[in-house]
Amino acid sequence: MDNLFIILVEPIYGGNVGSIARIMNNFECGNLRIVGSVPEKNDYYLAVHSEEILDNVKTFNTLTDAIADLDRIVAFSRRVGKNKPVDMSPRATAGYISSIKHLKTGLVFGRETYGLTDEEADLCPLRCHINANPKFPSLNLAQAVTVALWELYSYDRESFQQRKDLPEAMPLKEIEPIRQYMLDVMHTTGFFQDHETTNWEVFLSKMLHQLNPSKTMLYRFRQMFNRFHVLVTGKGKGYTGMDFQASMELPDNEDST
Repeated sequence: MDNLFIILVEPIYGGNVGSIARIMNNFECGNLRIVGSVPEKNDYYLAVHSEEILDNVKTFNTLTDAIADLDRIVAFSRRVGKNKPVDMSPRATAGYISSIKHLKTGLVFGRETYGLTDEEADLCPLRCHINANPKFPSLNLAQAVTVALWELYSYDRESFQQRKDLPEAMPLKEIEPIRQYMLDVMHTTGFFQDHETTNWEVFLSKMLHQLNPSKTMLYRFRQMFNRFHVLVTGKGKGYTGMDFQASMELPDNEDST
């Protein structure tokens, strides 16, 4: 749980933050971040032997700042729909995080009143939805955090069908250059239309987060998009991200072009 971060966006109701600190302590999670103000003093009453988590809480002015050093971001939301797709259930989220324990992952929870803004939601490539009564789907903030942490803490590792030799997923600092490379190739090859109905930046971010790409997979994406660029423009496109030749063993019959 050391690489797991609970992020609350502008919590407003007294006691919620204290209750969350207590449940975090129950499940051995000590990293609490808040976008907005420091918890009120009455939160300490409900923290119950978890005051240290409140003492060490980190506050940020924006969600962008709060997630800047994290590798994976999952937003919890009660809202579902065409423009708000659900990527995972709480149990699936637990399986996802269990497979990338070496990476820093943030679980983002919105305001008690209206959740996350569209702009804030777009910063979170993955979305988790807790099933509840459709007529009354909104959970209390502390209860939502409880569901998320219990699923992760109690997750049976053996139930996750994954080979032990599965290549290690790459951190965000290696994924972002590839995502930008793809977008740059799409721009220079005339992929985009005048009136796009798809937010391709968000799509690529979501896709890469869902894939949890290995070093080899990132190399293949770079290779594939470079070839697209050659086919359309007649020349290759340079890459300023990871030095693949220096950082990985390529197959005998491959080069980095």
